[in-house]
Amino acid sequence: MTNQVSHEQRPPFAAYGPASAGYGPRAAPPAPLPSPSWQMTPGSPGTGAPPSPRGPRRGLGITALVVACVGTLSAFGSQTVAWLLLLTAFVLAIVQVSRRGASRVPAVIAFVVVGFGVVIVLGAAIISGLTSSSRSIADPVPDPETDTYTLAQRLEIGPDDRVGSSAELSWGTPQTIIDSDTGDDVWSIQALAPLDVTSEATGASPGPVSFSGSLVAIPIELTNLSGSTIDPDGWQLRFSTDYYVADGSITDGVYDPALMRDYPSRYDLVEPIAPGETVTFYDVRDVPIADAAAGRSEVWLYSGDSVSWGATGG
Repeated sequence: MTNQVSHEQRPPFAAYGPASAGYGPRAAPPAPLPSPSWQMTPGSPGTGAPPSPRGPRRGLGITALVVACVGTLSAFGSQTVAWLLLLTAFVLAIVQVSRRGASRVPAVIAFVVVGFGVVIVLGAAIISGLTSSSRSIADPVPDPETDTYTLAQRLEIGPDDRVGSSAELSWGTPQTIIDSDTGDDVWSIQALAPLDVTSEATGASPGPVSFSGSLVAIPIELTNLSGSTIDPDGWQLRFSTDYYVADGSITDGVYDPALMRDYPSRYDLVEPIAPGETVTFYDVRDVPIADAAAGRSEVWLYSGDSVSWGATGG
C-alpha cells in the first residue's frame, strides 16, 4: 500500500533548505581572529597560567654578609662602630634564614663572619686594656684633682725657717708649713715634750701591750694658718710622725682604744678645722721613760722636708 501525501499536506519549501536541521550542507566554522599584539602571554598575571619559576631570594643575606665584613674591618678602628655593624648583620642574617624560599648560604656565611668579627673586637679590647695598664704603670700621670698624695707633696717648710730640707727645733717651737704651689701658709706645727702615760695605760682594761714597760705620748699642736677650713681627711694632713731614742733607733707606735679618748691620734680628728683654730693630737710610743727625755719627735712631709723637736733643739 502506497502512502500518498496530498499537495496540501506537504511542508513548505523552506523546511528543506539549509536552515533546517538535518538537511542540506553544513556551514564551515568561522576562522579564528588574529591575536592582538597586547594579548597576555602564558604565565602572565591574570591569565590563569602558572608563573615562570624564579630563583631563591638572597638579597637580604648578601646585605648581611657585606655589613658583617665591614663590621669586622671596623674592629681594627672604632669598636663602637664595629659592634653596631656586627649586630645589624646578625639581625639581617636571622631575618634571611627565617624567610620561606630564601637562600640561606649568604646568611650562614654572614653568621661566620660576625663570629669572627666579635672575636677580633674582644681581642682588640683586651690588647687595648693591657696596653693602657702597662703605660699607666710605666709612666703614671698624677691627677691633681684626685691624687691627695700628689697634693701633699706641696707641703714644705717655710723658706725663712728652712735648714736644707729639715728643721731641728726645741720642744714647743712652732714651725710654719707652706703650700709650695701657692706660697701660702698652711700650718703652724709644734711638738711638745713627751708625757708619761704608763699609769693611764696600766689602769685601762684591757690595757695596751708595752714591750718596754712604759708608754709616752708626744703632743703635736696644729694651727690652721690658711684662709679656708681644712678637712681632717684632706691632703693638708698627709704627713707621717716618728720618735727616735738617743741611739737613733725608731720606737714602736701604739694605737689602742684605751688611750684614744684622752690621747687621740691625728686619725681621730674628725671635725673640720676652721681658719685660726688649733687642734692637738698625740703620737703614743712604746719607749722606756729613761730614753724618752733624750729622744726626738719628727714629722715627715711628702715633699721630703722634715721637722724634728728635741730637748736640745738645733
